[in-house]
Amino acid sequence: MPAMLKPEDYDLWLDPSVSDPNSVISCLGPFDERLMKKYPVSVRVNRPENDNEECAREVLFPNTTYTLFD
Repeated sequence: MPAMLKPEDYDLWLDPSVSDPNSVISCLGPFDERLMKKYPVSVRVNRPENDNEECAREVLFPNTTYTLFD
């Protein structure tokens, strides 16, 4: 499970001088689900070499209803 950090915790979490895990444990609290957004993304996310902003861009699909035999 990835850590979902608040912007104010970025510096502490990424500080290379931190050696005691207990000093960053406060960064790992539950993330407010009301602040989350879900949306479809490209299949590009399945390839490690595609490490850029396009992977997080929302993909819009046409409003199409599919059935079992489409």
